[in-house]
Amino acid sequence: MKAYEEEALPEKFNLSVWGRVLEYAMESWPLLIALFLTLLFTTFYDSSFVPVMNAGAIAAAESGSLAPDVFSVEIPVEFIFGIKVTFEFWSYALTLVVMLLIRALMIFFTFFLTNYIGMKVMVALRRDGFKKIQELSFSYFDKVSSGWLVARLNNDTSALGDVLSWGVIQIVWAIGNLAFTVATMFSVNWLYGLIVFASVPLMVLILPFFQRIQLRRHRKARNAYSHYVGWLAESIEGAKTIKTLGIEEEAAREAQEVTDDIANKRFRAMRMDAFFQPFVSFLGSSVTAALMFYGLFYDQRETAVVISTLILFISFSANIFSPLQSLSEIFGEFLSTQAGAEKVMQILDAKIDIVDTPEVIEKYGTLFEEKAAAKDEPLRGDIEYENVSFAYGEGPEVLHPLNLRIKEGTSLAIVGETGSGKTTLVNLLCRFYQPKKGRILIGGEDYRTKSLGWLRNHIGYVQQTPFVFSDTYFHNIVYGRLDASYEEARRAAKIVGIDDFIMKQEKGYDTDLEDGGGTLSQGQKQLISFARALIRNPEILILDEATSSIDTETEALVQRATAELLKGRTSIVIAHRLSTIVHCDRILVMDHGSIVEDGNHASLMAKKGRYYELYTNQFKNLDIDSQLQLSKD
Repeated sequence: MKAYEEEALPEKFNLSVWGRVLEYAMESWPLLIALFLTLLFTTFYDSSFVPVMNAGAIAAAESGSLAPDVFSVEIPVEFIFGIKVTFEFWSYALTLVVMLLIRALMIFFTFFLTNYIGMKVMVALRRDGFKKIQELSFSYFDKVSSGWLVARLNNDTSALGDVLSWGVIQIVWAIGNLAFTVATMFSVNWLYGLIVFASVPLMVLILPFFQRIQLRRHRKARNAYSHYVGWLAESIEGAKTIKTLGIEEEAAREAQEVTDDIANKRFRAMRMDAFFQPFVSFLGSSVTAALMFYGLFYDQRETAVVISTLILFISFSANIFSPLQSLSEIFGEFLSTQAGAEKVMQILDAKIDIVDTPEVIEKYGTLFEEKAAAKDEPLRGDIEYENVSFAYGEGPEVLHPLNLRIKEGTSLAIVGETGSGKTTLVNLLCRFYQPKKGRILIGGEDYRTKSLGWLRNHIGYVQQTPFVFSDTYFHNIVYGRLDASYEEARRAAKIVGIDDFIMKQEKGYDTDLEDGGGTLSQGQKQLISFARALIRNPEILILDEATSSIDTETEALVQRATAELLKGRTSIVIAHRLSTIVHCDRILVMDHGSIVEDGNHASLMAKKGRYYELYTNQFKNLDIDSQLQLSKD
């Protein structure tokens, strides 16, 4: 899957997805209850308490009851549900001050709790997403780019944390304001309340129309951004290639096209959002005009009462339409974030192709919680491929029914042209993939009766492309066995011949490798990964083109240093440089997913078949004796 290729997602508000995201917030349900109570008080204060308190003061002022002694005046206030209270001036003022202080305290707790819950949601999504990535099989990463995954676990989880905390809080705030406003309106004057409330059904009818358009446009904008993230990751990774080819101008032009695409699609999405806000404002102004018209021409009550009622209901009108505007904005935020939420859930729901059976988990534990007894169980016995065939996904078969037995302690080399099935063979042994047909036995038992964690803990794998973490030399070497000591790390480094280089660094093994070891050569990175595999002391050691990035002098050093280590240990070496494998006990030649030759270097050269052709093409000027002597050197 490219970063810009999006799945077919539903064209409506996805309640099930948001319900699952909300489950993360529900993990902090005591805090949510506290947050709800703070919002309940604040919305009551803003939408009901303050308007009726102000209306009572205005009514008292208009009736002339404030003169001549303002401090002895009585102020009648009618609260929600017809509750009437008469305040003296000092009790009125004190009540306002106390409620204002309580509201300030509630606002503090609201913002604090909202930020805290949002952070917990974001961290939990990233934690679960990263954990799921560790469980996923190689086949998943064959289809999904790293840029796509980075966008999901970084940008989308951050946006989800924000929208779930602040968005949900704003929804509760808006609904609370509406509820208290409506209840207070109809408690004070049901006729004025009907005038204000008459416009609400129109809003309910308009919202679904905008919903469909907004969702479609926000999804296109999100897809464009995903495309950009994937393109950016690839461009940064390929920066040196761009410079060596001298195509900076073309790359800059492509960047302009990608960013313009984002801008255009985001503008279309925001334009629809911007159109909706003036519509709501116009509707609110129309309601205010209707209130004024009815109050001035048809309300026959005393002028002071009419004026105080109009002032009160104009504020109610604002309290009705302000939450509706907020809800529309929040709805747009949810729509723009929904595509990200769906894709994060796709990661969490991604199918794991290779899993242990319940019986195996019962015995060995999981990848994250391995049982202690399983750690001590050694890997013993021969390795056997029994009628094994394999294909990547629904593609053509790349390994044809294959039978192979490797005796314990054998050093086995596999050679062949690119695409012949060499790496696939060892990937199946590590259970990065599993055979489509046939089975693989270790010690006479189907390796699926062992756990993934147990199997891989007994295998050391050095890949063709070395990876170095942004950490110290020491931690890079012991990454596969975190309990290893400094002495063990240095011993492994000495074996592969990189100890002298590390000790020359400013802090030795405690020197930090920044930017993934960007200052190291490919050969130095490979030696670190080689030491990382050796420190695990694996029963099976796999070298997949492991010396391809090492110069000839370093290669000879590694070959001599590891000769003793490989004795009595099963080792599988995939090599393009054939001089590195002439000493192996056994050499397989693969072609189009089948083993076409099997023997040692001398016997295969004497046969003058496929291996002979491959070898002589690399060493045309050397006879067999010279080649054997070269391998010994």
